Amino acid sequence: MRITPIQNCNYFTNTYNAGSVNYKPKAVYSSDVFISSSAPKQKNNVNFTGNIHNLLSVIPKKVQLDDKIAALFDEFKRGDVITVGKDFKETQKALKDAIGTVDHIIKRVFFIKDNEIDGSIAFFKNATGEKEVLNLNKFDLFLSSEQGQDALKPQTSFYIMPGDILYVGKKGIMIKDSASPDLASERHKFSKVFDFTNDSIDIIKRQNQKQLATLVREVKTQKQPISFADVGGQDKVIDELKKGILYPIKYPEAFENVSVNHGTILTGPPGTGKTLIAEALANESNAYFKKLNGSELKSKWIGESESNLRDLFAEAVEKQPSIIVFDEFDSVAKKRDKIDHYSAEFVNQLLSIMSDIEKNGDDVYILATTNKVDMLDEAIRRSGRFGKHIEVGPPDLNGTKQILGIHSAKKPLDESVDIEQLSGKLHKIKATGADIARIVSDAHSNAYQRLGIFEKMDNGTFTRADIDRLKITPEDFDKAINDFVAESKVAERKKIGFN
Repeated sequence: MRITPIQNCNYFTNTYNAGSVNYKPKAVYSSDVFISSSAPKQKNNVNFTGNIHNLLSVIPKKVQLDDKIAALFDEFKRGDVITVGKDFKETQKALKDAIGTVDHIIKRVFFIKDNEIDGSIAFFKNATGEKEVLNLNKFDLFLSSEQGQDALKPQTSFYIMPGDILYVGKKGIMIKDSASPDLASERHKFSKVFDFTNDSIDIIKRQNQKQLATLVREVKTQKQPISFADVGGQDKVIDELKKGILYPIKYPEAFENVSVNHGTILTGPPGTGKTLIAEALANESNAYFKKLNGSELKSKWIGESESNLRDLFAEAVEKQPSIIVFDEFDSVAKKRDKIDHYSAEFVNQLLSIMSDIEKNGDDVYILATTNKVDMLDEAIRRSGRFGKHIEVGPPDLNGTKQILGIHSAKKPLDESVDIEQLSGKLHKIKATGADIARIVSDAHSNAYQRLGIFEKMDNGTFTRADIDRLKITPEDFDKAINDFVAESKVAERKKIGFN
Protein backbone atom coordinates (compact mmCIF):
# COMPACT_ATOMS: atom_id res chain seq x y z
CA MET A 1 0.00 0.00 0.00
CA ARG A 2 1.39 3.42 -0.98
CA ILE A 3 1.37 6.20 1.60
CA THR A 4 -0.60 9.31 0.62
CA PRO A 5 0.67 12.77 1.59
CA ILE A 6 -0.72 14.43 4.72
CA GLN A 7 -3.57 16.83 4.05
CA ASN A 8 -3.23 20.03 6.13
CA CYS A 9 -0.80 18.68 8.70
CA ASN A 10 -0.12 21.04 11.66
CA TYR A 11 2.13 18.57 13.45
CA PHE A 12 5.26 20.58 12.72
CA THR A 13 6.04 24.29 12.99
CA ASN A 14 5.01 25.10 9.41
CA THR A 15 1.66 24.00 7.96
CA TYR A 16 1.95 21.77 4.86
CA ASN A 17 -0.93 21.64 2.40
CA ALA A 18 -0.47 18.82 -0.09
CA GLY A 19 -3.15 20.26 -2.32
CA SER A 20 -1.14 23.42 -3.01
CA VAL A 21 1.76 21.71 -4.72
CA ASN A 22 2.24 19.19 -7.47
CA TYR A 23 3.10 16.32 -5.11
CA LYS A 24 4.88 13.25 -6.47
CA PRO A 25 5.74 10.88 -3.64
CA LYS A 26 9.06 9.09 -3.86
CA ALA A 27 8.05 6.57 -1.26
CA VAL A 28 7.86 2.93 -2.34
CA TYR A 29 6.45 0.25 -0.04
CA SER A 30 7.94 -3.19 0.17
CA SER A 31 4.50 -4.52 -0.73
CA ASP A 32 4.73 -2.63 -4.05
CA VAL A 33 7.90 -4.46 -5.04
CA PHE A 34 7.39 -7.45 -7.33
CA ILE A 35 8.65 -10.68 -5.80
CA SER A 36 8.82 -13.83 -7.93
CA SER A 37 6.27 -16.47 -6.89
CA SER A 38 8.99 -19.10 -7.22
CA ALA A 39 11.10 -17.49 -4.53
CA PRO A 40 10.84 -19.19 -1.12
CA LYS A 41 8.57 -17.38 1.31
CA GLN A 42 9.52 -18.04 4.90
CA LYS A 43 8.02 -16.90 8.13
CA ASN A 44 10.58 -14.72 9.88
CA ASN A 45 10.82 -15.96 13.44
CA VAL A 46 12.78 -13.30 15.29
CA ASN A 47 14.20 -14.74 18.48
CA PHE A 48 16.63 -12.74 20.60
CA THR A 49 18.44 -14.53 23.37
CA GLY A 50 20.66 -13.16 26.10
CA ASN A 51 20.49 -10.18 28.44
CA ILE A 52 20.82 -6.79 26.75
CA HIS A 53 21.73 -5.08 30.02
CA ASN A 54 25.42 -4.36 30.46
CA LEU A 55 26.05 -5.38 26.83
CA LEU A 56 26.12 -1.84 25.51
CA SER A 57 28.90 0.47 26.62
CA VAL A 58 28.20 4.06 27.55
CA ILE A 59 28.47 6.33 24.50
CA PRO A 60 29.40 9.99 24.79
CA LYS A 61 26.34 12.25 24.48
CA LYS A 62 27.93 14.14 21.59
CA VAL A 63 27.39 11.11 19.32
CA GLN A 64 23.90 11.58 17.93
CA LEU A 65 21.42 8.80 17.13
CA ASP A 66 21.44 9.63 13.43
CA ASP A 67 25.23 9.09 13.34
CA LYS A 68 24.88 5.73 15.10
CA ILE A 69 22.31 4.61 12.54
CA ALA A 70 24.45 5.90 9.67
CA ALA A 71 27.43 3.97 11.02
CA LEU A 72 25.43 0.75 10.75
CA PHE A 73 24.23 1.74 7.27
CA ASP A 74 27.89 1.46 6.17
CA GLU A 75 27.68 -2.36 6.52
CA PHE A 76 23.94 -2.65 5.90
CA LYS A 77 23.05 -5.65 3.69
CA ARG A 78 19.91 -7.27 2.34
CA GLY A 79 18.74 -9.54 5.18
CA ASP A 80 19.82 -7.12 7.95
CA VAL A 81 17.40 -5.28 10.22
CA ILE A 82 18.48 -2.29 12.33
CA THR A 83 16.21 -1.64 15.31
CA VAL A 84 16.15 1.42 17.59
CA GLY A 85 14.27 1.78 20.86
CA LYS A 86 14.34 2.75 24.50
CA ASP A 87 13.68 -0.78 25.75
CA PHE A 88 15.11 -3.93 24.17
CA LYS A 89 12.22 -6.28 25.03
CA GLU A 90 9.57 -3.82 23.85
CA THR A 91 11.41 -3.34 20.55
CA GLN A 92 11.75 -7.11 20.10
CA LYS A 93 8.01 -7.61 20.63
CA ALA A 94 7.09 -4.75 18.30
CA LEU A 95 9.31 -6.18 15.54
CA LYS A 96 7.62 -9.58 15.83
CA ASP A 97 4.19 -7.92 15.50
CA ALA A 98 5.21 -6.03 12.34
CA ILE A 99 7.42 -8.70 10.76
CA GLY A 100 4.95 -9.36 7.93
CA THR A 101 6.14 -6.15 6.24
CA VAL A 102 9.69 -7.51 5.82
CA ASP A 103 9.86 -9.37 2.50
CA HIS A 104 12.97 -11.50 3.05
CA ILE A 105 14.68 -13.93 5.43
CA ILE A 106 16.23 -12.04 8.37
CA LYS A 107 19.90 -12.91 8.80
CA ARG A 108 21.11 -10.25 11.28
CA VAL A 109 19.34 -7.94 13.74
CA PHE A 110 21.06 -4.85 15.19
CA PHE A 111 19.75 -3.03 18.24
CA ILE A 112 20.58 0.57 19.23
CA LYS A 113 19.39 1.69 22.67
CA ASP A 114 18.26 5.32 22.87
CA ASN A 115 16.54 6.79 25.94
CA GLU A 116 15.25 9.88 24.09
CA ILE A 117 13.15 8.04 21.51
CA ASP A 118 9.48 7.57 22.39
CA GLY A 119 8.83 4.34 20.54
CA SER A 120 10.62 1.86 18.29
CA ILE A 121 11.65 1.82 14.62
CA ALA A 122 13.41 -0.58 12.27
CA PHE A 123 15.33 -0.23 9.01
CA PHE A 124 15.77 -2.87 6.28
CA LYS A 125 16.62 -3.14 2.59
CA ASN A 126 13.83 -4.03 0.16
CA ALA A 127 14.06 -6.25 -2.96
CA THR A 128 15.62 -3.42 -5.02
CA GLY A 129 18.28 -2.68 -2.38
CA GLU A 130 16.69 0.59 -1.23
CA LYS A 131 16.48 1.45 2.48
CA GLU A 132 13.08 1.47 4.16
CA VAL A 133 11.99 2.47 7.63
CA LEU A 134 9.38 0.32 9.39
CA ASN A 135 7.02 1.84 11.94
CA LEU A 136 6.90 -0.55 14.92
CA ASN A 137 4.58 1.68 16.95
CA LYS A 138 0.84 1.97 17.38
CA PHE A 139 0.96 5.63 16.35
CA ASP A 140 1.94 7.44 13.16
CA LEU A 141 5.47 8.53 12.37
CA PHE A 142 6.23 11.48 10.08
CA LEU A 143 8.84 11.81 7.37
CA SER A 144 9.96 15.22 6.16
CA SER A 145 11.60 15.40 2.73
CA GLU A 146 12.00 17.75 -0.22
CA GLN A 147 8.53 16.77 -1.41
CA GLY A 148 6.88 17.63 1.89
CA GLN A 149 5.76 15.69 4.94
CA ASP A 150 4.25 12.19 4.91
CA ALA A 151 2.55 10.10 7.57
CA LEU A 152 3.82 6.56 8.18
CA LYS A 153 1.05 4.36 9.57
CA PRO A 154 1.71 1.64 12.20
CA GLN A 155 3.31 -1.57 10.89
CA THR A 156 3.98 -0.12 7.44
CA SER A 157 7.26 0.80 5.78
CA PHE A 158 8.49 3.80 3.79
CA TYR A 159 11.37 4.33 1.34
CA ILE A 160 13.97 6.77 2.76
CA MET A 161 16.84 8.86 1.31
CA PRO A 162 19.73 10.88 2.74
CA GLY A 163 18.44 14.27 3.85
CA ASP A 164 15.05 12.99 5.00
CA ILE A 165 14.09 13.65 8.60
CA LEU A 166 12.14 10.96 10.46
CA TYR A 167 10.06 12.15 13.43
CA VAL A 168 9.36 9.62 16.19
CA GLY A 169 7.19 11.58 18.59
CA LYS A 170 9.03 14.88 19.00
CA LYS A 171 12.46 13.45 18.19
CA GLY A 172 13.79 14.08 14.70
CA ILE A 173 16.32 11.70 13.13
CA MET A 174 18.31 12.85 10.11
CA ILE A 175 18.84 10.10 7.54
CA LYS A 176 22.52 9.98 6.52
CA ASP A 177 24.61 7.72 4.34
CA SER A 178 27.67 8.03 6.60
CA ALA A 179 28.37 9.04 10.19
CA SER A 180 30.32 12.08 11.23
CA PRO A 181 32.75 11.41 12.78
CA ASP A 182 33.68 7.92 11.49
CA LEU A 183 32.29 5.39 13.98
CA ALA A 184 33.28 2.17 12.22
CA SER A 185 35.47 1.03 15.10
CA GLU A 186 32.87 2.05 17.71
CA ARG A 187 29.83 0.14 16.44
CA HIS A 188 30.16 -2.55 19.11
CA LYS A 189 29.92 0.11 21.81
CA PHE A 190 26.48 1.44 20.86
CA SER A 191 24.85 -1.53 19.14
CA LYS A 192 24.31 -5.21 19.71
CA VAL A 193 24.09 -7.65 16.80
CA PHE A 194 22.18 -10.96 16.75
CA ASP A 195 23.40 -13.12 13.86
CA PHE A 196 21.05 -15.74 12.36
CA THR A 197 22.98 -16.18 9.10
CA ASN A 198 23.68 -19.91 9.50
CA ASP A 199 20.10 -20.66 10.48
CA SER A 200 18.84 -18.64 7.52
CA ILE A 201 21.02 -20.58 5.08
CA ASP A 202 19.57 -23.86 6.38
CA ILE A 203 16.02 -22.52 6.00
CA ILE A 204 16.62 -21.43 2.41
CA LYS A 205 18.29 -24.73 1.55
CA ARG A 206 15.42 -26.78 2.97
CA GLN A 207 12.84 -24.66 1.16
CA ASN A 208 14.66 -24.98 -2.17
CA GLN A 209 14.91 -28.75 -1.77
CA LYS A 210 11.21 -28.92 -0.95
CA GLN A 211 10.29 -26.89 -4.04
CA LEU A 212 12.43 -29.06 -6.31
CA ALA A 213 10.97 -32.24 -4.84
CA THR A 214 7.46 -30.89 -5.49
CA LEU A 215 8.43 -30.10 -9.08
CA VAL A 216 9.67 -33.66 -9.62
CA ARG A 217 6.44 -35.10 -8.18
CA GLU A 218 4.34 -32.91 -10.48
CA VAL A 219 6.32 -34.05 -13.53
CA LYS A 220 5.88 -37.71 -12.56
CA THR A 221 2.15 -37.22 -12.06
CA GLN A 222 1.78 -35.70 -15.51
CA LYS A 223 3.58 -38.64 -17.14
CA GLN A 224 1.53 -41.29 -15.34
CA PRO A 225 -2.22 -40.64 -15.75
CA ILE A 226 -4.62 -43.02 -14.01
CA SER A 227 -5.75 -45.93 -16.17
CA PHE A 228 -7.94 -49.00 -15.68
CA ALA A 229 -4.77 -50.87 -14.67
CA ASP A 230 -4.66 -48.69 -11.54
CA VAL A 231 -8.17 -49.78 -10.53
CA GLY A 232 -8.33 -53.15 -8.84
CA GLY A 233 -11.27 -55.32 -7.89
CA GLN A 234 -13.83 -53.65 -10.16
CA ASP A 235 -13.58 -55.68 -13.38
CA LYS A 236 -17.37 -55.90 -13.84
CA VAL A 237 -17.77 -52.13 -13.45
CA ILE A 238 -14.97 -51.44 -15.92
CA ASP A 239 -16.46 -53.90 -18.41
CA GLU A 240 -19.82 -52.09 -18.25
CA LEU A 241 -18.17 -48.70 -18.83
CA LYS A 242 -16.17 -50.01 -21.76
CA LYS A 243 -19.34 -51.27 -23.48
CA GLY A 244 -21.43 -48.22 -22.66
CA ILE A 245 -18.97 -45.33 -23.13
CA LEU A 246 -15.42 -46.27 -24.16
CA TYR A 247 -16.27 -48.37 -27.21
CA PRO A 248 -18.90 -45.92 -28.60
CA ILE A 249 -16.25 -43.18 -28.43
CA LYS A 250 -13.47 -45.24 -30.01
CA TYR A 251 -15.60 -47.10 -32.59
CA PRO A 252 -18.57 -44.83 -33.45
CA GLU A 253 -19.26 -46.68 -36.71
CA ALA A 254 -20.22 -49.79 -34.72
CA PHE A 255 -22.96 -47.89 -32.83
CA GLU A 256 -24.69 -46.01 -35.66
CA ASN A 257 -27.99 -47.86 -35.18
CA VAL A 258 -27.64 -48.44 -31.44
CA SER A 259 -29.33 -46.37 -28.74
CA VAL A 260 -26.48 -45.17 -26.53
CA ASN A 261 -27.01 -44.18 -22.91
CA HIS A 262 -25.43 -40.73 -22.36
CA GLY A 263 -25.87 -40.65 -18.58
CA THR A 264 -24.46 -43.20 -16.12
CA ILE A 265 -24.64 -43.21 -12.33
CA LEU A 266 -21.89 -44.92 -10.34
CA THR A 267 -23.34 -45.67 -6.94
CA GLY A 268 -21.99 -47.38 -3.85
CA PRO A 269 -20.46 -46.78 -0.41
CA PRO A 270 -17.57 -44.32 0.08
CA GLY A 271 -14.06 -45.52 -0.68
CA THR A 272 -14.96 -48.08 -3.34
CA GLY A 273 -13.23 -46.18 -6.16
CA LYS A 274 -16.12 -44.47 -8.02
CA THR A 275 -14.21 -41.26 -8.74
CA LEU A 276 -11.02 -43.17 -9.55
CA ILE A 277 -12.88 -45.29 -12.13
CA ALA A 278 -14.37 -42.16 -13.75
CA GLU A 279 -10.93 -40.55 -14.11
CA ALA A 280 -9.48 -43.76 -15.53
CA LEU A 281 -12.30 -43.95 -18.13
CA ALA A 282 -11.59 -40.41 -19.31
CA ASN A 283 -7.88 -41.14 -19.70
CA GLU A 284 -8.53 -44.43 -21.52
CA SER A 285 -10.86 -42.75 -24.03
CA ASN A 286 -8.65 -39.71 -24.81
CA ALA A 287 -11.86 -37.66 -24.89
CA TYR A 288 -12.27 -34.08 -23.67
CA PHE A 289 -12.63 -34.46 -19.92
CA LYS A 290 -14.15 -32.23 -17.27
CA LYS A 291 -14.54 -33.27 -13.65
CA LEU A 292 -16.55 -31.18 -11.21
CA ASN A 293 -17.61 -31.61 -7.64
CA GLY A 294 -21.32 -30.99 -7.39
CA SER A 295 -20.78 -28.17 -4.92
CA GLU A 296 -18.59 -26.34 -7.47
CA LEU A 297 -21.72 -25.68 -9.54
CA LYS A 298 -23.60 -24.25 -6.60
CA SER A 299 -24.02 -20.53 -6.21
CA LYS A 300 -25.62 -18.31 -3.62
CA TRP A 301 -27.37 -16.45 -6.46
CA ILE A 302 -30.34 -18.31 -7.96
CA GLY A 303 -29.85 -18.69 -11.71
CA GLU A 304 -26.06 -18.42 -11.89
CA SER A 305 -25.50 -22.16 -11.46
CA GLU A 306 -27.90 -22.86 -14.35
CA SER A 307 -25.87 -20.49 -16.52
CA ASN A 308 -22.65 -22.27 -15.50
CA LEU A 309 -24.27 -25.58 -16.45
CA ARG A 310 -25.24 -24.35 -19.91
CA ASP A 311 -21.72 -23.05 -20.52
CA LEU A 312 -20.22 -26.36 -19.38
CA PHE A 313 -22.26 -28.46 -21.79
CA ALA A 314 -21.86 -25.99 -24.67
CA GLU A 315 -18.09 -26.44 -24.36
CA ALA A 316 -18.47 -30.23 -24.14
CA VAL A 317 -20.57 -30.32 -27.32
CA GLU A 318 -18.07 -28.12 -29.13
CA LYS A 319 -15.14 -30.37 -28.16
CA GLN A 320 -16.91 -33.74 -28.47
CA PRO A 321 -16.29 -36.58 -27.87
CA SER A 322 -16.48 -35.47 -24.25
CA ILE A 323 -16.84 -36.98 -20.79
CA ILE A 324 -18.16 -34.93 -17.88
CA VAL A 325 -17.92 -36.28 -14.34
CA PHE A 326 -20.15 -34.96 -11.55
CA ASP A 327 -18.75 -36.06 -8.20
CA GLU A 328 -21.10 -36.02 -5.19
CA PHE A 329 -24.00 -35.69 -7.63
CA ASP A 330 -26.64 -35.84 -4.89
CA SER A 331 -25.60 -32.36 -3.72
CA VAL A 332 -27.06 -30.75 -6.87
CA ALA A 333 -29.57 -33.24 -8.34
CA LYS A 334 -31.66 -34.12 -5.31
CA LYS A 335 -35.42 -34.51 -5.44
CA ARG A 336 -37.34 -31.38 -6.34
CA ASP A 337 -39.81 -29.86 -3.91
CA LYS A 338 -41.58 -26.59 -3.34
CA ILE A 339 -39.24 -25.54 -0.55
CA ASP A 340 -35.86 -26.00 -2.26
CA HIS A 341 -36.36 -23.68 -5.25
CA TYR A 342 -32.64 -23.73 -6.06
CA SER A 343 -32.44 -27.52 -6.56
CA ALA A 344 -35.62 -27.51 -8.65
CA GLU A 345 -34.20 -24.90 -11.04
CA PHE A 346 -30.92 -26.76 -11.37
CA VAL A 347 -32.56 -30.16 -11.99
CA ASN A 348 -34.92 -28.68 -14.60
CA GLN A 349 -32.00 -27.14 -16.47
CA LEU A 350 -30.03 -30.40 -16.35
CA LEU A 351 -33.01 -32.42 -17.64
CA SER A 352 -33.43 -30.02 -20.54
CA ILE A 353 -29.75 -30.31 -21.49
CA MET A 354 -29.81 -34.11 -21.27
CA SER A 355 -32.84 -34.20 -23.57
CA ASP A 356 -31.02 -32.08 -26.15
CA ILE A 357 -27.96 -34.35 -26.03
CA GLU A 358 -30.12 -37.43 -26.58
CA LYS A 359 -32.14 -35.81 -29.39
CA ASN A 360 -29.08 -34.47 -31.24
CA GLY A 361 -27.03 -37.61 -30.73
CA ASP A 362 -24.10 -35.60 -29.39
CA ASP A 363 -21.01 -37.58 -28.44
CA VAL A 364 -21.19 -36.32 -24.85
CA TYR A 365 -21.25 -38.68 -21.87
CA ILE A 366 -21.96 -37.82 -18.26
CA LEU A 367 -20.82 -39.88 -15.30
CA ALA A 368 -22.34 -39.10 -11.92
CA THR A 369 -20.99 -40.56 -8.68
CA THR A 370 -22.98 -40.76 -5.46
CA ASN A 371 -23.42 -42.93 -2.40
CA LYS A 372 -26.96 -41.58 -1.89
CA VAL A 373 -28.75 -42.61 -5.08
CA ASP A 374 -32.14 -42.57 -3.31
CA MET A 375 -31.81 -38.81 -2.85
CA LEU A 376 -31.69 -38.17 -6.62
CA ASP A 377 -34.72 -36.82 -8.43
CA GLU A 378 -36.79 -39.59 -10.09
CA ALA A 379 -36.70 -37.85 -13.48
CA ILE A 380 -32.90 -37.77 -13.34
CA ARG A 381 -32.72 -41.54 -12.90
CA ARG A 382 -35.01 -42.59 -15.74
CA SER A 383 -33.93 -43.92 -19.16
CA GLY A 384 -32.67 -41.32 -21.57
CA ARG A 385 -31.18 -39.26 -18.76
CA PHE A 386 -29.18 -41.25 -16.20
CA GLY A 387 -30.85 -44.57 -16.90
CA LYS A 388 -27.71 -46.67 -16.48
CA HIS A 389 -26.88 -47.43 -12.82
CA ILE A 390 -23.71 -49.34 -11.94
CA GLU A 391 -23.09 -50.55 -8.39
CA VAL A 392 -19.49 -50.09 -7.23
CA GLY A 393 -19.19 -52.23 -4.13
CA PRO A 394 -16.37 -53.61 -1.97
CA PRO A 395 -14.01 -55.88 -3.92
CA ASP A 396 -14.19 -59.68 -3.87
CA LEU A 397 -11.21 -61.74 -2.71
CA ASN A 398 -9.46 -61.59 -6.07
CA GLY A 399 -10.18 -57.88 -6.34
CA THR A 400 -8.78 -57.32 -2.86
CA LYS A 401 -5.58 -59.04 -3.94
CA GLN A 402 -5.38 -56.81 -7.04
CA ILE A 403 -5.83 -53.62 -5.02
CA LEU A 404 -3.27 -54.77 -2.45
CA GLY A 405 -0.81 -55.42 -5.26
CA ILE A 406 -1.35 -51.92 -6.70
CA HIS A 407 -0.77 -50.11 -3.40
CA SER A 408 2.13 -52.30 -2.19
CA ALA A 409 3.96 -52.51 -5.53
CA LYS A 410 6.58 -49.92 -4.56
CA LYS A 411 6.70 -50.71 -0.85
CA PRO A 412 9.70 -52.53 0.70
CA LEU A 413 7.89 -55.73 1.77
CA ASP A 414 9.72 -58.32 3.82
CA GLU A 415 9.96 -61.77 2.23
CA SER A 416 7.84 -63.18 5.05
CA VAL A 417 4.77 -61.19 3.93
CA ASP A 418 2.24 -63.65 2.45
CA ILE A 419 0.10 -61.72 -0.07
CA GLU A 420 -2.54 -64.46 -0.26
CA GLN A 421 -2.95 -64.60 3.51
CA LEU A 422 -2.91 -60.81 3.84
CA SER A 423 -5.54 -60.47 1.09
CA GLY A 424 -7.74 -62.91 2.97
CA LYS A 425 -7.52 -60.81 6.14
CA LEU A 426 -8.41 -57.64 4.25
CA HIS A 427 -11.34 -59.30 2.49
CA LYS A 428 -12.63 -60.67 5.79
CA ILE A 429 -12.94 -57.16 7.26
CA LYS A 430 -14.61 -55.98 3.98
CA ALA A 431 -11.92 -53.42 3.26
CA THR A 432 -12.65 -51.08 0.34
CA GLY A 433 -10.00 -49.81 -2.05
CA ALA A 434 -9.51 -46.67 0.06
CA ASP A 435 -9.30 -48.80 3.22
CA ILE A 436 -6.59 -51.01 1.69
CA ALA A 437 -4.57 -47.98 0.61
CA ARG A 438 -4.77 -46.60 4.15
CA ILE A 439 -3.79 -49.94 5.79
CA VAL A 440 -0.73 -50.32 3.52
CA SER A 441 0.34 -46.76 4.38
CA ASP A 442 -0.19 -47.38 8.11
CA ALA A 443 1.87 -50.59 7.93
CA HIS A 444 4.71 -48.63 6.35
CA SER A 445 4.48 -46.08 9.17
CA ASN A 446 4.49 -48.91 11.72
CA ALA A 447 7.80 -50.11 10.28
CA TYR A 448 9.23 -46.60 10.79
CA GLN A 449 8.05 -46.66 14.39
CA ARG A 450 9.36 -50.18 15.06
CA LEU A 451 12.85 -49.35 13.77
CA GLY A 452 13.03 -46.04 15.67
CA ILE A 453 13.26 -43.95 12.49
CA PHE A 454 10.91 -41.26 13.81
CA GLU A 455 13.02 -41.05 16.97
CA LYS A 456 16.17 -40.64 14.88
CA MET A 457 14.49 -37.84 12.96
CA ASP A 458 13.70 -36.14 16.26
CA ASN A 459 17.27 -36.25 17.55
CA GLY A 460 18.91 -35.54 14.18
CA THR A 461 20.67 -38.90 13.70
CA PHE A 462 18.56 -40.07 10.73
CA THR A 463 20.44 -41.13 7.58
CA ARG A 464 19.44 -42.48 4.18
CA ALA A 465 20.79 -45.89 5.21
CA ASP A 466 17.92 -46.19 7.74
CA ILE A 467 15.42 -46.18 4.88
CA ASP A 468 17.49 -48.45 2.67
CA ARG A 469 17.40 -51.16 5.37
CA LEU A 470 13.68 -50.82 6.10
CA LYS A 471 11.32 -53.76 5.46
CA ILE A 472 7.57 -53.98 6.19
CA THR A 473 6.81 -57.16 8.10
CA PRO A 474 3.58 -59.16 8.66
CA GLU A 475 3.48 -57.74 12.21
CA ASP A 476 3.38 -54.21 10.78
CA PHE A 477 0.36 -55.16 8.66
CA ASP A 478 -1.37 -56.94 11.56
CA LYS A 479 -1.07 -53.83 13.74
CA ALA A 480 -2.43 -51.64 10.92
CA ILE A 481 -5.42 -53.98 10.40
CA ASN A 482 -6.17 -54.22 14.13
CA ASP A 483 -6.04 -50.44 14.53
CA PHE A 484 -8.33 -50.00 11.53
CA VAL A 485 -10.89 -52.48 12.86
CA ALA A 486 -10.81 -50.88 16.32
CA GLU A 487 -11.42 -47.41 14.85
CA SER A 488 -14.27 -48.74 12.68
CA LYS A 489 -16.01 -50.21 15.72
CA VAL A 490 -15.76 -46.91 17.57
CA ALA A 491 -17.21 -45.05 14.57
CA GLU A 492 -20.16 -47.49 14.34
CA ARG A 493 -20.89 -47.52 18.08
CA LYS A 494 -24.18 -45.82 18.93
CA LYS A 495 -24.47 -43.21 21.67
CA ILE A 496 -26.03 -44.35 24.93
CA GLY A 497 -29.29 -42.61 25.73
CA PHE A 498 -32.81 -42.94 27.06
CA ASN A 499 -36.03 -43.57 25.17
